[in-house]
Amino acid sequence: MVLGIEASNILAGGGVVHLKELLRHAKPAEHDFELVIVWAPQTTLNQLPDFEWLEKQSHPWLNRSIFFRILWLKFIFPKAAKHKIDVLFSPGGNVVSFYPTVTMCQNLLPFDAKERNLYGFSLMRLRLNILRYTQTRAFRKAKGIIFLTASSIYYVFGKSLNNKKNTVIIPHGINPVFFRKPSSDAMKKTIKLLYVSIVDVYKHQWNVVEAVFGLLKKGYDIELTLVGGVYQPAWKKLKRALNLHPDQAHKITYLPAVPYEELSFIYQSADIFVFASSCETFSLVLLEAMSSGLPIACADRDTLKDTLGDAGVYFDPYDADSIEQTIEKLVNDKSTREKISIEAYTKSQSYSWSVCAEHTFLYLSKIAKGN
Repeated sequence: MVLGIEASNILAGGGVVHLKELLRHAKPAEHDFELVIVWAPQTTLNQLPDFEWLEKQSHPWLNRSIFFRILWLKFIFPKAAKHKIDVLFSPGGNVVSFYPTVTMCQNLLPFDAKERNLYGFSLMRLRLNILRYTQTRAFRKAKGIIFLTASSIYYVFGKSLNNKKNTVIIPHGINPVFFRKPSSDAMKKTIKLLYVSIVDVYKHQWNVVEAVFGLLKKGYDIELTLVGGVYQPAWKKLKRALNLHPDQAHKITYLPAVPYEELSFIYQSADIFVFASSCETFSLVLLEAMSSGLPIACADRDTLKDTLGDAGVYFDPYDADSIEQTIEKLVNDKSTREKISIEAYTKSQSYSWSVCAEHTFLYLSKIAKGN
């Protein structure tokens, strides 16, 4: 059999990490696939591993704007895939003219009206509305759907689909470079908080900043490091929050997106990890913090609890006071810090890219043979 992977909209971030690690750990022959063909922009293909069984294909339109990628998907791809493949995997959730197709839910933002409204009247909100329509169509047409967490299945089906499809839960894995056993050392004099994520409207970095300023006012010696790229409207909101307390702004450090190879060292320098995202399908960042042995204060969202479970303490990401109180309790309770960091580290060890690849190819093979 031949497996096709349509990755025209896999350009950066977690999508590329998933595709790269999936192929790196795959053993397609064990599932009766003699060839895997990936269609993607050249920048994405350049990051993928090389194997005899892997064929990488691009097209001039795939290396241009989204408009041309849509044209490629509509007019070029069906001819390229016809008679070549037995099953298609579309991890980006595109509407594809091929059957059988297995798609994947990697983005809950289009399905959450409250979170979409955070973008106001903007191109981003328009894009999310379009994605809600196209991904719902993709889910309806797909032979199978891969979800990353149990909560996201009920969330999407309850909001957008009338009938339950052939679904499976296959979470992402974790790079072993992040594994570090929790430390039993006493908290340092200066408590270092870390939040790794793009600065975006649903990430609420400004509420975390306000919480830190509140703790500083109470006399805690705390520093916060923010790491990640920026969505400009959210970046402006974060800067306004920083400007409210210019005398304490030096306690907040912002680092733009750093090389992936350096992230493990950033986690190791922190004492507590804070994650305030109000909409996540599955968070690789949260998993990285868990595997780094850090005590975690996390947004109280079901999809995050699917991963972290009882191995963290939770707050309302929309409420700076809730964030402040949760961090304060964690700072003052050594036994809780040690307990949840050990539990989080232990839980993280069950997430493996090898297992992810094995289950994904097994499912794709099942769909292909069933057809």
